[in-house]
Amino acid sequence: MEISLAGWSINRRFRDKENPLPLLDYPKTATEEFGISLLELNSPFFVYTDSDNPATSSIAKGYLDDLNARARDAGARMINIAVDGHGDLAALNEQERKHAVENHKKWIDACGTLGCNAFRANSGGGWREAPTDDKIGQCIKSFGELSELAGKSGIHLMMENHGGVSVSPQNIVRVMDAVDSEYCGVLADFLNWPDEDDKLENLKMVAPYAWAIHAKFLSFGPDGESPEIDCAAALKILNENGYSNPYGIEYEGKTDDHEGVLKSKALIEKHAS
Repeated sequence: MEISLAGWSINRRFRDKENPLPLLDYPKTATEEFGISLLELNSPFFVYTDSDNPATSSIAKGYLDDLNARARDAGARMINIAVDGHGDLAALNEQERKHAVENHKKWIDACGTLGCNAFRANSGGGWREAPTDDKIGQCIKSFGELSELAGKSGIHLMMENHGGVSVSPQNIVRVMDAVDSEYCGVLADFLNWPDEDDKLENLKMVAPYAWAIHAKFLSFGPDGESPEIDCAAALKILNENGYSNPYGIEYEGKTDDHEGVLKSKALIEKHAS
């Protein structure tokens, strides 16, 4: 059993206006502070040639080599990248959709350079809007095109339950079945579902397609358990569906992130052993 750390768990440090944590320091922070050496990166925290337009600009020259060197020095390994803000892959306007696909292509090469086996793209379709069949169709087209390109480099494209088209497990399964590629899978987040949904039932639906997970917890009781989701039940669902990749921590609580990550780690270790 391996545990990975999603960089978003400490997003407040990366986004601190006075003293932001550079992404280059993330490998050392993860290994020394949390004892975790498998890392998920987040596109907003990279350095770009045009910081005002990261979607359309390149990653700064030499930056990926520097990041590789920092990871190597820390004894860390980068396994995937969560990509945000690169366009609407479910846009009804075909030119807009194609631009979004083009914007995401650079992450295939970035994954290859960094040794990551996957990147996550948002499904598109608007954050709070009810996805229509037309938008789902555009999303299928985009994920099909990107996964075909990524697969040529042995890179997986992942869809996370993250709003838009991916607001429901039924939509996610529909996209996965339509794309039908071994290089297109799911980044299954424990909590990113509508409040009224049964999160374990949703996980059951997407678990057969899971390439990665976000074991997300917001708070912890005196017994170390999270009231938001039954961790033991969630891990059992994943195990029953043959999931064997790392258990990824994504702490999103409002309290201290150091404590939140370590409590998340302890909870996963308690039920995954």
